[in-house]
Parts: sequence; C-alpha cells; structure tokens
Amino acid sequence: MKKIFKIPIKINGKMGLNKIYAGVHWAIRSKDKEKMRLLVRSVVGLNHKQYEKPVHLKMSFKSRLDVSNHAYLFKLIEDSLVKCGILKDDTDKYVGKITLEKQKEFDGVIVEMEEIEEC
Repeated sequence: MKKIFKIPIKINGKMGLNKIYAGVHWAIRSKDKEKMRLLVRSVVGLNHKQYEKPVHLKMSFKSRLDVSNHAYLFKLIEDSLVKCGILKDDTDKYVGKITLEKQKEFDGVIVEMEEIEEC
C-alpha cells in the first residue's frame, strides 16, 4: 500500500534545522508541532488505515533550503503522522527508511509512505 499526501506550506528559514540549532525556545517548538499537526490532519483526514509494517517515509520539499536543512520540518510532519494515527510510532519498528529530497512540482511538501520488508 502506498499513500501520497501533498502538504501546502510555504517553506522558509523558520522551518530549517538551523533554527533549532540556534536555540529555539521549547514553547515555540511546541507551537510549531501543534500547527503542523493541524495542517497534516487537514490533509490526511480522519478515515485512514494505520500502517502495521515498517514504511519508507519519503518527503520531497519545494524550497530554497538545503536538503538536509529540512530535517526539522521532516520531524514535525513525521510526529504529526503518528498523532493522526497513520503511523503507529516513529521508531525503526514502523519507520524503516527515510528519504529527504527536493522537488519543483508542488508548493510545499510531498509525503510518500510505502510499506517495506522488515528491516
């Protein structure tokens, strides 16, 4: 089973990993998590099947940031997928592989999940 979600978000330096390294206050990180959870919930909806096997979680970003600088945003989205019930957990038992890459077709993040063989 493969699912693809498109999350409409303008990506800028506020969502880059460098911001975390700069010492973002916990309250701001908490607010970022809640905003992302609501956005992801609005995209994926309420009725969906939870993955039971490990998945390859791939996110493709349209922004001017370096690929690796999307790690914070990746983590926010991954945590939101857990909160929304699509992923049971974000441990390696359920997320066996991740990919971060750039794309030019959609303003935001394209999220793809596909079950993989046991790691």
